[in-house]
Amino acid sequence: MSRCPTIIEQVSRTGSILGRESRSGTLIRKGTRSSTIDEKESQPSTIDEKESSVDKDVEASPTDNDPEPTTTWGILKRWPLSTFCIVGNEFCERFSFVGMRTVLTLYVMNILAFSDDNATILFHSFIVLCYTTPLLGSIIADSYIGKFWTILWISLVYAAGNVILAVASTFSKSDNVHPYLDIIGLVVIGIGTGGIKPCVAAFAGDQFNPNHHHMISIFFSVFYFTVNAGSMISSLITPIMRTVPCNGMDSCYPMAFGIPAGLMVLATIIFISGSIFYNKLPPKENIFARVCVTVVKALKNKIVYKTSRPHWLEHYFDSHNCDEDPHCIALRKESKEGSTKCAEKRFVDDVKTIISVIIIFLPVPFFWALYDQQGSRWIIQAVAMDSRVSDSFSILPDQVITINSILVLLFIPIFQTLVYPAFEKCGIRTTPLRRLVVGGFLGALSFVICGLVQLKVNQTLPEIPGPHHSTLSIINTYTNCDLNVTSPGLPDKFIARNSSLIDNRLTDVWQMYQLEVDGGSKDVQFNFAFVGECGMNSTSYTATVQGGKTFYVIVTPQGIAQGEGSLQKPTEGSGQSSMNINFMIPCSMVPESVKWGNCASKSNKIAYNDRIAVCAVNSRSHPCNPRSSEYYGWAPNEGHKQIAKSADGSEFVATNYAFKDVRPQKYQAYYVYYNRTVDGGVPAAEDVTAVPIEGFTFEFNTMGGVYTFTFGVQNDSGKMQPELNVHTIVPHNDVSILLQLPQYVVISAAEVLFSITGLEFAYNQAAVSMKSVVQALWLLTVAFGDIIIIIIAKLDLFSNLAYEMFAYAIGLFVVIGIFALIAIFYYEYADFTEEIDSEDSSKTPETDNTSLDSTSLKKPTL
Repeated sequence: MSRCPTIIEQVSRTGSILGRESRSGTLIRKGTRSSTIDEKESQPSTIDEKESSVDKDVEASPTDNDPEPTTTWGILKRWPLSTFCIVGNEFCERFSFVGMRTVLTLYVMNILAFSDDNATILFHSFIVLCYTTPLLGSIIADSYIGKFWTILWISLVYAAGNVILAVASTFSKSDNVHPYLDIIGLVVIGIGTGGIKPCVAAFAGDQFNPNHHHMISIFFSVFYFTVNAGSMISSLITPIMRTVPCNGMDSCYPMAFGIPAGLMVLATIIFISGSIFYNKLPPKENIFARVCVTVVKALKNKIVYKTSRPHWLEHYFDSHNCDEDPHCIALRKESKEGSTKCAEKRFVDDVKTIISVIIIFLPVPFFWALYDQQGSRWIIQAVAMDSRVSDSFSILPDQVITINSILVLLFIPIFQTLVYPAFEKCGIRTTPLRRLVVGGFLGALSFVICGLVQLKVNQTLPEIPGPHHSTLSIINTYTNCDLNVTSPGLPDKFIARNSSLIDNRLTDVWQMYQLEVDGGSKDVQFNFAFVGECGMNSTSYTATVQGGKTFYVIVTPQGIAQGEGSLQKPTEGSGQSSMNINFMIPCSMVPESVKWGNCASKSNKIAYNDRIAVCAVNSRSHPCNPRSSEYYGWAPNEGHKQIAKSADGSEFVATNYAFKDVRPQKYQAYYVYYNRTVDGGVPAAEDVTAVPIEGFTFEFNTMGGVYTFTFGVQNDSGKMQPELNVHTIVPHNDVSILLQLPQYVVISAAEVLFSITGLEFAYNQAAVSMKSVVQALWLLTVAFGDIIIIIIAKLDLFSNLAYEMFAYAIGLFVVIGIFALIAIFYYEYADFTEEIDSEDSSKTPETDNTSLDSTSLKKPTL
């Protein structure tokens, strides 16, 4: 990033940097001080404050005026107190951002009710914003108000965005504030996190004497640990906060967003508290902006002027006048009288090195296009998997990404101390380009693995009918009669007692009716012949179906009714199954203690239609406490009339309660009445009357399935008894979430090889004055990668997530293959050692115009 100074460029003559997502890395080379990277980036670098665009491009020489302490006590005594505020600020900020981002995809899917594709688009649009706004932050810091005020003011904006998002999450799903207030919050957060991204580590480096290398190395190790600690703790804890029921809902996004918002406010307060201790260096010129001006001017001059130049960038000099250029004027003032040095000549030569670095960056956006889907598509995949590791332990879908953080921390020392040396001993040089190629191929391989896992997951996903097709099941609730079903133009079906027609890819069972619907709807007549002792012979029923949906017909002693099924598996990510209830218990069988609702007449032609709930049998609180996480209730307006027609033409008015997601547990159903509520809120247990529904007990010990419950009565030896029938619409999640581990192992290894090596290599291949520009381009590759994801999701090219994963893998294989060919046949390593030495010897641009062409070493690249 452009000249938001960091310690990195203060040692850019001999140092190197690395970068990766959300987890900083530390690398010390040739005795230099360490540097840290946060969020796929090295922090933007600049030259020492004595060095600016109007000064000589020579690093200040170390002096002995302030020798670095060597003892532990000496280091502690000289340690800048202000850095503790910066470390505390960074921990809280990382916890805030990573926590919010971890649960964002599920929030968009479940609260904003976005489809998988639209949730992916919104998530990655947010990431694009986070990785383009650092340009704005660095320009503000370097050119106008300095790093301190940039961090302060943008942190206030950042905190405001978190508060806006947290407030938006308190509104119900149906409120009109969604998604507008949520998007406003995300935009403000994106501006905030991007704005401070290039400046925090840089500002921390400013607190030290630039010659105290060891102290700086210690600090950035602590800074590195802090970044990772905040990120990993947040990615583990925030999903748990999400699963806590609150506000009458099965999840608590206000807590999941509210605590990160509070921590961002705390981060800002901690940063302000160190204000009087900070070393606040004044702003300097922004190198990235200067590079852009140089490139634009060269292109413009190439069009306007007809002169011939060896390189198109040299057209910058067509309109250049040293007598008016402030950089040239400043350089001549510091040089011998009568000097004709041109400060811009060396700068233009340095800009040329960026061209070769851009070649290295060509495959990088596509790598991030795969890598960043850990926060979107991979979480969506995990939601459709079985998250139970054991009977007592589960991994939440949005917690799995923590594995990547842990693995990268483990892999860095393993690769540095074991893997690379092992290959070197075998005579295989692990050059940067080779690491990049292998890392890219591993990234593609991780998506091949992901696609294979998705093929297994697809077996538990519902078959969605097309717009001109519909599916229909017959549910036989009779316990003493089988059914033979016929329909004109459709195959005959046999349905055993207390069973139904199902489709299940896992067991390769396909029993449901597949119906063609030419218009908006279609009537289908079914003829039923009863086999058994239920006192029925035959009857018929006409069902009405619509394209793109699934339906069921219930055959019960109360009559035959129709309902619409749901093909939407639960997406909350807390182990839920989805259920609806066809309630067919007549009022005549409702207990006398139920004195509310519509059953005062005790009619046998109408079912109870008021509030009901299912509550955990082993609940330690009130048997049916609305404020408990083990309570799931249906309000009267969540049930609608369901007409069941008998063979004699009479009708029974049943109640169909809507689909609701329920967590694994053993449940008892209750008739429920709220005696008192406060402002329409959820009442306390003592304000609720709950009467058990006899015979309505069930247990969910799986997750992800969709079921329809029919609760009616059966004639058992002349006595009417309640009977429960459960029909499976969509099978439960059957693929263990642990099957995602291999793809995370591979993508983590790819990150170490590709991300870390890529920026380090590009950084070393750029001229000294271009280090900050390289970092700016690196951040932009992240944004471009997420733009690729947005485009592909928007085009809606794939209806099968597995095929989409395979397509991404093939794309990266091709891109890396082309990159390998470029590395073999085109690219030549650049070595700026001579340039460094010449600067240290105070050579001038006039006599030392070292560029990529003159310093390149002709040696094998790949």
